[in-house]
Amino acid sequence: MNLPIIALATLLGALFGSFANVCVYRIPRRESILLPGSHCPHCQHAIAWYDNLPILSWLLLGARCRHCHSTIAWRYPLLELLMALSWGALAAHYGYTPDLLIACILFFLLWILTFIDLETGLLPNAITYPGIATGLLLQLLWGSWQNALIGALAGYVVFWSVAKLFLLATGREGMGYGDFKLLAMLGAFMGWQALPFIVLASSLIGTFAGLIILASSRRGMRSEIPFGPYLAVAGMVWFIWGDAILHWYRQFAPL
Repeated sequence: MNLPIIALATLLGALFGSFANVCVYRIPRRESILLPGSHCPHCQHAIAWYDNLPILSWLLLGARCRHCHSTIAWRYPLLELLMALSWGALAAHYGYTPDLLIACILFFLLWILTFIDLETGLLPNAITYPGIATGLLLQLLWGSWQNALIGALAGYVVFWSVAKLFLLATGREGMGYGDFKLLAMLGAFMGWQALPFIVLASSLIGTFAGLIILASSRRGMRSEIPFGPYLAVAGMVWFIWGDAILHWYRQFAPL
């Protein structure tokens, strides 16, 4: 275990987690993620560097803006913490390899998409389209671009077909086009072989979680439940443990 790499990845994860928060807030609002610099969304006051330290500043400030004392949402330290822990764990798992770079990029995109979908119900093209292109490029450099291309195309077609069948059967839209593009992005990063598990696992998780949400919601079956986070989590699981899952499955599968 290379502790310096793990420590560096964890620190970088926290820093990129801070940038991910900028993306989560600004991209759905069609704002630039570069300019202006970090500022309070309530009073618009610029945030000094010492008030913009990942996780630590939120704790020291008592979750409030130094200037207007508005509450700083819990999402900010949570996303920074999740990114830091994710990148640190990925460094421990992969070491200093191309797989670590691919994994960190994928998890960075997936965490951003997860929080945007939870907050807005959107999976913006500004992330999924570049994500698909990035996955194809990385597989061209270090993997199988053929599997990645098939995965991207199949990922979109699979959910498009499911959505059309659901529309024909119920007369209602069951999934957003963002879900199609997210699955295409996952296929581009990991190849078509990852898609069966991602679709199955996300559907199972989504079904159980959806039943709980529907049961506790006053709107009942009319509640809109974002599916992107379930796809993201299933994709993360497959990226790390896909080979182990396949090995386990082959032990029970008929010859």
